[in-house]
Amino acid sequence: MATCAGIGAAAFTAYPARAVSDAEPSLTWQPAWRIRELIARRIVTPTEVTEHFLERIAKLEPKLHAFDTLDVEGAREQARAATRAVESGATLGPLHGIPIAIMDTVAVKGFRIALLGISASRYDEIATERVRAAGAIIFGTTATYAWPVREGPRNPWDLNRDPGNSSRGSAVAVAAGMVPLAIGQDAAGSTRLPAAWSGCMGLATTRGLVPHISYEFPSLKTTGNTGPMARNARDCAMMLQAMAGRDGRDMLSTQSDVPDYSAHIEDGIANMPIAWTDDFGWSQAYWQPESAQIVELVRNAAFGLTQAGAKVEQIRDTWGDPRPVTVALGKFLPPSSRTQPPFDPEAGQRKFEEVWGKPQTRAPASLAADWPANLDPIDEYRAVAERRARMIDSLERVLGTHKVLISATTVMEPRPFNEWGYFGREFIFTSYTAHTSMMNLIGYPAISVPCGLRNGLPVGMQIIARQGQEDLLLRVAEAVQKLYPTPHPPSAI
Repeated sequence: MATCAGIGAAAFTAYPARAVSDAEPSLTWQPAWRIRELIARRIVTPTEVTEHFLERIAKLEPKLHAFDTLDVEGAREQARAATRAVESGATLGPLHGIPIAIMDTVAVKGFRIALLGISASRYDEIATERVRAAGAIIFGTTATYAWPVREGPRNPWDLNRDPGNSSRGSAVAVAAGMVPLAIGQDAAGSTRLPAAWSGCMGLATTRGLVPHISYEFPSLKTTGNTGPMARNARDCAMMLQAMAGRDGRDMLSTQSDVPDYSAHIEDGIANMPIAWTDDFGWSQAYWQPESAQIVELVRNAAFGLTQAGAKVEQIRDTWGDPRPVTVALGKFLPPSSRTQPPFDPEAGQRKFEEVWGKPQTRAPASLAADWPANLDPIDEYRAVAERRARMIDSLERVLGTHKVLISATTVMEPRPFNEWGYFGREFIFTSYTAHTSMMNLIGYPAISVPCGLRNGLPVGMQIIARQGQEDLLLRVAEAVQKLYPTPHPPSAI
């Protein structure tokens, strides 16, 4: 990694001298919306912002391993152009001058996607296009699983623990203050879960709200979505505003107009009816020794929202394990990708164990499907489709009388790095994703918000709403954040 040069304000004489009262003690923990404000007011330049965060990355990356590809010179070049735009009085985009990292499975032109065997993407993905057009400074791509075994992303709260799956590098980069914003992807909880384990926010969006297209691996995101990762709700709103909205290139793109995601974020939750579930009526089959304590912590935080005027009620509805449904539907609705990416978790685990040894723990066995065995394909497809429909009907009944449904994001605490392994082993099909994957199966939005610490490790609260109600999710997330502010992880101070 290149060594980052110090901030040199004297090089930007077109900016007025900064008064002491305008000086910020550090940009590190400033929210992105505030940094954008400082840039627009010419209190700080995009180049100064970029150099500050490049210095942070140079300091922290050797121990956190958040990035797959870091484009130092590219970031500086973008920052110089952004600075010139401010000096010339140009109209500034909503993310103008804000450093951003992008999960390495989201295409960025010229960057590799190792998991797909692509050495340099020929095009930006739509989400990348949009944040670039909004003025963001793209620092690079964050690591998922394409790394040497010893250099996997580490949890900023405990370097011996894993930060979660998939959008892990994005979560680490945001939670540790290496960048203010990042893009993640969520196919079974992969923005929400690493956000919960790493101590930031991760938003899984309504299916099709953030359009997707891959020219190199054509596919439809039937269960996956792309969304923002940030340390606060207003930053998530600002980033989602830039990414969301119709695009005819994506066959699943929503076509309705998107709201102003920040317009009502401060409206509060007074008199808001909120539902709480301990386990969705079934997940205790996958609980770990610590799960009851985690659920209790999040339950107390959820009922603590009454301090802000909310009306919180525990419900006992039952949905059932979504994994058998997802697996069965995959047989009938396979991805439209013509080529399978070179991603082999079992081979990765074998390679991992060559360095770290075999894990000592075992995941619980997956629950069996709740429809008759040995059905012919037609009857099986009907059974799983009807099972999914019942999940939606049950959720709609709850959301018909309550604005949102709240649960713990995951019933697991972050696992030691050597116990989690290459891909979380069987835990990712059981305990880890027990509370998140249903939203991917049915295409509903959900956000994970930090709501406290247990044994010095962050715990996430999952908030679920109807399709297209990300503005409501962010409003509730803002209220949660005000009641339960998150400290900074010790490795990042």
